[in-house]
Amino acid sequence: MREPRNPFRLRASEHIESDATFVRLFGPGMLELLKTDGVLDQARIIRSAPGGGKTTLMRLFTPGPLLTLHTYRLQDDCKELFKRMVEMGAATERGPTVLGVMLSCDRNYAALSETGLDLGRQMRVLFALLNARLVLTTLRSALALSRLNYPADLDRIELLHPGNGDGPSGLALPCRGAALHTWAQNLEDSICDALDSFGEFGDEPVVGSDTLTALTFLRPRFLLCDGSPVAERLLFMLDDVQKLARQQRQRLLDSVLTLRTNQGIWVAERLEALPCTDLLSAGAILGRDYRVTFIESTWRDLPKRFEQLVLNIAQRRAEQAVGVETQSFAACLESSLEGTERQHAHEEAVQVVKERVIKRASSSRYAVWIAEREKLRGSARQVALAWRALEILIEREERRSQGTFPFALTVDSLQTKDDSPLKTAAELFLAAEFKFPFYFGPATIAKLASSNIEQFLWVAGDEFEEIVSANLVNPKEVAALSPERQEAIAEQASRSLWDQIPGRVLEGRTVHRLLEAIANFSNWYTYRPTAPNDPGVNGIAITMRDREKLMDRAYIARYPEHGKLAKVLASALANNLLEAQLDYTVKGETWMVLNLNRLLCVSHRLPLNYGKFKEKTLAELSAWMAGGFKRPQKDPDLL
Repeated sequence: MREPRNPFRLRASEHIESDATFVRLFGPGMLELLKTDGVLDQARIIRSAPGGGKTTLMRLFTPGPLLTLHTYRLQDDCKELFKRMVEMGAATERGPTVLGVMLSCDRNYAALSETGLDLGRQMRVLFALLNARLVLTTLRSALALSRLNYPADLDRIELLHPGNGDGPSGLALPCRGAALHTWAQNLEDSICDALDSFGEFGDEPVVGSDTLTALTFLRPRFLLCDGSPVAERLLFMLDDVQKLARQQRQRLLDSVLTLRTNQGIWVAERLEALPCTDLLSAGAILGRDYRVTFIESTWRDLPKRFEQLVLNIAQRRAEQAVGVETQSFAACLESSLEGTERQHAHEEAVQVVKERVIKRASSSRYAVWIAEREKLRGSARQVALAWRALEILIEREERRSQGTFPFALTVDSLQTKDDSPLKTAAELFLAAEFKFPFYFGPATIAKLASSNIEQFLWVAGDEFEEIVSANLVNPKEVAALSPERQEAIAEQASRSLWDQIPGRVLEGRTVHRLLEAIANFSNWYTYRPTAPNDPGVNGIAITMRDREKLMDRAYIARYPEHGKLAKVLASALANNLLEAQLDYTVKGETWMVLNLNRLLCVSHRLPLNYGKFKEKTLAELSAWMAGGFKRPQKDPDLL
């Protein structure tokens, strides 16, 4: 298949038809999510917001990509990925060593909950259907990994008896692949026929069990092809588990986590499947026999790794673009405002800010600070930022010294206060006043992803589209995208994300109203003349005690408006619109910090840092949820 001129548009794994294209576009850094010993032999739950990369990650372990990766293992764009797969035990120089069996739960399983069957029979039907489809998918995958044809070569597959009485009911073992296929196909057909007949299962017992029995008899040493094991290990992967009905999902998870098969089974689901209390507790579940991977949370703990990952993915996609020659995706994005084209604008900014500072600093106590700035040498932008930072410091001093004796300020005091957060605040203020771009450069694009792969591809894809269009106009030279255009594209993506919220998420309109209130408050607070909490805030925090209240059913029953707030916060967290940090200690209290998705920050001109927030009560947030944030008529003194 001919790839599009903009491969960034191929966001979902299922939209990449070619296995060769898939492995070339796969960023090896994604495997950091699975960097634990014995990961291929574990029960593991993989959770994320939509677009986190769950399906892409699991597809890598299916036969097509594994065989393709082995074939291209010596090519430059596949060497690193193949090396990591060898380190994980998924491949050797001889070929793949794991049989990946991937099954989506996005089919008719949820319809079983509407058949009128009692819960016990309903679950037996569910597991019977899952077991049948796992068998069928395993047979297809085994033939594919063995480079054989389905269904013609089914009889080259053999399933031995596991020796522990756990063979499938109604099938004699050992058996050839064709007999196993017929057994599973008949079981699936009988269930689907009953579903198609309005759930008329009759009174006869359903052939099946209350668990995933397929995992007990589909074992590497018992599944043979031409007399030899198909693979050293089997890895079962269940995707889209959030599509199951609530009780089905819970019973499936219980089954997965209680089976003792000593082989890998991964369950992938969106965060929206979690109950409200789990989302507010960050859903943290760890155990001796299984692990939970929260994709976005993992990347938040590894921001530099995530930046490297997405920029590597971007480079891989740029190299696959048809008719566009780029040395580097990052090189196509200007990352500096230094340059002659903006020299005059920055010189004007210097004059405006400098005059304002000198007028404000009429007292002789600022003489040393002013003199230090007068001696400053550098580019016009550097000088403008320095004067704007000084203006913030003087504003703070003026408010702090009201009613006290004003001591003269020293060079040391200026150097102590003139830190990195202050410089970023000055950059924000200067950008807002003089219309300089702020959201540009490769590192910033990575931050705007908010730890979500699809969100990165969205913004980076829009920017690459401009690069492609420019290349069509001037094929001889690929011009770098200016900071102004990068920011304009980011602003458009930000507004689009805001617009999607009402129709995209549970409690969408209320979620939008609350997030808009948080953003408006953050903008008001960030751009105070004193730049409190520099470089600014992009979120709020509630005490851990208040968080416990939101998870307490008795409390919620007494305060239903806070119950509504809990649902809204949970919906925002499930869709990566808010990012939570638990047990943040400050001011003698522990907090649950809730930062806005970084892309949402752009349209409200907010900083992209973490760790700066303002504390709020449940009553305040409930009021915002109902009526939004209203700027106070008179700003309170924040110092």
